[in-house]
Amino acid sequence: MSPAARGRIRRGSISSVRGQLTFVVLLTTAMALLTMTGALLYRDLTDYRQAQITDLTTEAEIITLLTTPALSFEDRQAAERNLAALSAKPEMLTAALYSDSGELYASYARRNAAPPPARAPVPRAGVQLVTGRLELTRAIQRNGEHLGVLYLSAAYDPWTHVRAYVGVLGLMMLLSLAVALVLSARLRGRITGPVEALAALADDIVTRRDPARRAPAFQLEEFSVVAQAFNSVLDESEGRTRELQDSNRALRKSENLYRAIGESIDYGVWVTDAEGRNIYASDSFLKLLGVTQAQCSDLGWSQALHPDDVEGALAAWRECVRTGGVWYRELRFRGADNRYHPVLAQGVPMREEDGRITGWAGINLDIARMKKTENALRKANRRKDDFLATLAHELRNPLAPIRHAARLLGMKGLDPAQHQMARDIIGRQVARMALLLDDLLEVSRITRGRLELRKEHVSLAALVKAAVETSKPLLEAKQHEFTVRMPEVPVELEVDPLRISQALSNLLTNAAKYTDAGGQISLEVRSLPGETVFEVRDSGIGLPAAALPTIFEMFSQVDSAIDRSEGGLGIGLALVKGLVALHGGNVEAASEGPGKGSLFTMRIPGGRPAEPAATHERRPALQEAATSRGRILVVDDNVDAAATLAMVLRSYGHTVATADCGKAALAIGEQQRPDVVILDIGMPDMNGYEVAQRLRQTGWGSGALLVALTGWGQKEDIERAHRAGFDSHMTKPADPEEIETVLEDFLKSRRAAGIAREAS
Repeated sequence: MSPAARGRIRRGSISSVRGQLTFVVLLTTAMALLTMTGALLYRDLTDYRQAQITDLTTEAEIITLLTTPALSFEDRQAAERNLAALSAKPEMLTAALYSDSGELYASYARRNAAPPPARAPVPRAGVQLVTGRLELTRAIQRNGEHLGVLYLSAAYDPWTHVRAYVGVLGLMMLLSLAVALVLSARLRGRITGPVEALAALADDIVTRRDPARRAPAFQLEEFSVVAQAFNSVLDESEGRTRELQDSNRALRKSENLYRAIGESIDYGVWVTDAEGRNIYASDSFLKLLGVTQAQCSDLGWSQALHPDDVEGALAAWRECVRTGGVWYRELRFRGADNRYHPVLAQGVPMREEDGRITGWAGINLDIARMKKTENALRKANRRKDDFLATLAHELRNPLAPIRHAARLLGMKGLDPAQHQMARDIIGRQVARMALLLDDLLEVSRITRGRLELRKEHVSLAALVKAAVETSKPLLEAKQHEFTVRMPEVPVELEVDPLRISQALSNLLTNAAKYTDAGGQISLEVRSLPGETVFEVRDSGIGLPAAALPTIFEMFSQVDSAIDRSEGGLGIGLALVKGLVALHGGNVEAASEGPGKGSLFTMRIPGGRPAEPAATHERRPALQEAATSRGRILVVDDNVDAAATLAMVLRSYGHTVATADCGKAALAIGEQQRPDVVILDIGMPDMNGYEVAQRLRQTGWGSGALLVALTGWGQKEDIERAHRAGFDSHMTKPADPEEIETVLEDFLKSRRAAGIAREAS
């Protein structure tokens, strides 16, 4: 052993075998003493604590017995005396007695002690240990009646016992360690000599970098075996070193290859150890976050996560490590540019041949483009839902007055004025629905926000009348007191009458929904210079101030009105705002607060005094049609639709037959050979196109007028109808007078052609 090696061993004696043996002896002795003392101290402290608890419980029982009469007879002075008697117990800090309502009834507090709680604490079972004191809270009852609550607080000081034990422990440890030190000195010399020799040899090999040195032989059998094993390890290590040098050169080439492959991925690859700590991340990912590998290691990457993602991501990763699962999660990382970047992190566990997991390896993918596409699809889907909701909403409103008018027509004893009023209502509302369907068929215009207005000069009174008719069933059902105030001079507006009356009816319906039965609703219309103002006021539930800025947004619902929405989708007011804005106007809401009603004000630019209405002689269709009667076949699988149309045509003087399917139409047509066939397209056995083609192949059908009456009304539907042999195409619900005009023109032309043939 060289002097330098011996010097290093002496200087590091605490790390030598000799030093470790001495340390073990001393440590074992000290641990035995500490264990014994700790056990005794624990037992004494336990007994002390139990004694304190028992004492406090006994005091509580005594005080309960003494104060129960004071609470029963409301003797506050007696209660104060009973609590003050606790001053004889030095460890008692505070005491309090509370009435059955929880108010402080009587109390006692030792000097410098914190006062008792102002309100009665919740009674708990047993004694509670709080910092530096014991607390007891129990309910006081008598004959099942709750009289109040007792609260006691006592000092708890275990440190006096601890300090006594510490003094004894110190003296015993000093004596025991001295004895152990003497014994260890005799043992270590016999054992550590050969060990120190081997240590010195190893130190020389490390210092001199001389792998050729070997350990000498020792007399002790055990150390001789160790020396032989030591020399064998040196021989094997020398050979392994040469192999490792060759392997490292190949490994560096492979590492460069895989690093290049990893960097070719958006944000590269990552690797963790078996505990889930990140040990490698590609430069592209580190540059994205603006961090180093050291900062990214362990869970350092989580510091760059979006605050909303941190908790969930860490919990999921720990679960993945615990179960050895596959990692797949979308994350948002704050980049060096201070913007959040969506990243798809995915990876799999790496396993040894025995299945043991050595870590995880995976990749980070940039999914920003995918998220943009996903958001675009989500937006498109939301716009689709908006469209469907708008469709349902706009078609539902006209159905109410139609249903009531139809029921009115079915009642007995109607006078002619009531009968005509019901017919007019149905006619107007059917026209409204037809116009709505025409607009809604152009889906692309609505989804792009390009709804086209059909402006015309219309009477303000007619607009208001149409809106009131739509809202009237709900107003009457809830027995509201409804008043309308119009300008004294008739006014004419240039607007889309359907859209403006729809917007106004939405405001009236909204007021009716959110006003309790028997409430007051008023509509006041004023014609001002340059604009017309509609004010709908109600005595309903009102609006909170926080709801006013968003009340006209799509799907907006006020919390207090959810139970009154009657199935609404929260789009009524948004439609009002949109329709009014298309006319260059605006709408606003005001309310003094919940329960104080609401005021909705709609302003439309323009408005002028109405010109005297010109008189137009309407051609009596029935009278003129009498000279041009024809044989008509109406084919529709909707029996009610066919029957009602047949009734109208018969009222014009025609002979009408009906059929409910294509086969019946062909059979009846062959028997009666009608002049005109009005065909539905969608039928169960064969569609209208097939029926038309087969009719054209018959002798009588080749010259008949074929009219397609269908709900399919797009351009390609019309073109297909003409290719199938139809002469005319009409979209449901068609105006009966329009149908009669087509029939009349055809029959007149056929009669004129017949007269010409006879003359020739």
